[in-house]
Amino acid sequence: MGEAKRREALGIPPRKKIIDIKESDRYFSWLPITKTRIKKYPYIGVATMALGAIIFLVSGGFNTVS
Repeated sequence: MGEAKRREALGIPPRKKIIDIKESDRYFSWLPITKTRIKKYPYIGVATMALGAIIFLVSGGFNTVS
């Protein structure tokens, strides 16, 4: 008999899944972005830099730097 059936027969509720996000997997403890998520989407860093460059150039670029 499996554990789920045994628990059901005894009237015990099903086991709760333990969801544990390792703190060591995060770059910063307060930032919800993990290293595994970055590995899933490696293009996010390049897209962010491109967006920043576009905003920098549209806002005036090096003309405002004195």
